[in-house]
Amino acid sequence: MRAAGSLPLEGRCFLVTGIADASSLATAIARELIESGARVVCSGLGPTPHHGPLSERAQNHLAEQWDSFCKTVELELGERATPLVCDLSLDASVSDLAAEFVRRGLVLDGLVHAVARDRTIRPDGARPLLEVTRDEFLDCLDVSAYSLIALCRELLAAERLAEGAGVVSLSYLGAERVVSHPYKNVAVAKAALERITIELAHELGRSHGIRVNAVRFSPYTASRAGGAIPGLLDAEQHAALASPLGNAGPTDLAREVAHLLRPDHAITGEIRHVDGGFRILAAGRSGSG
Repeated sequence: MRAAGSLPLEGRCFLVTGIADASSLATAIARELIESGARVVCSGLGPTPHHGPLSERAQNHLAEQWDSFCKTVELELGERATPLVCDLSLDASVSDLAAEFVRRGLVLDGLVHAVARDRTIRPDGARPLLEVTRDEFLDCLDVSAYSLIALCRELLAAERLAEGAGVVSLSYLGAERVVSHPYKNVAVAKAALERITIELAHELGRSHGIRVNAVRFSPYTASRAGGAIPGLLDAEQHAALASPLGNAGPTDLAREVAHLLRPDHAITGEIRHVDGGFRILAAGRSGSG
């Protein structure tokens, strides 16, 4: 822990989405925020009144997700982190999350958007875009990109996002380049997320002084999401050897996100890179197809 009196985020409160397990990038970010003096609220998937009639299997899945999420928050982040349920694909659930902040008397100094979902990636690869169904495409776009709009809208409507707050989302080089591993459908969603970041930076900067940025991180396989992408391990190993500074790690990412959430700068509308310089390599030599 940093010494008392030198904590740059002391007394501030942030929402962190996207924690799935101890190796999630969102977990590293939440830990860095806490070590910088902040209080953190973590939202995770679980049962809500808005899911409607569900099969027993679906009910069990949601319950298991929620239980695993809460245990991760407790074990990895401790008492300065509070778990709250939210399904970011349901507007009513996002509205409930904002209402819960009202009930608790909490106003956020920022949020971290670290969620994505793509049902078209399989152990043997990703289906070509021409084989992606409308529902699969919209589901990926909804969770991976639109949910940032929904979060900001509901929190602002409830007056739970402070003037001058910071918003940071996580992206990847695949939003710009065709990469060597399966990242087709979600790449389009990440590109949309980056464009949303820029538009929100313009809108929210003018209306509330809120800064909105995105960070592209290195190939990373330790998380549940990264480990599910075939071929990503090869890209990670290549990036570690080829990048000028080697592959960046979760702590590198977490420190950059914490920096972007600090109130003492005028950085907004940026797509930052924390990748050891991987992006500057020629596409044909960087593992990016």
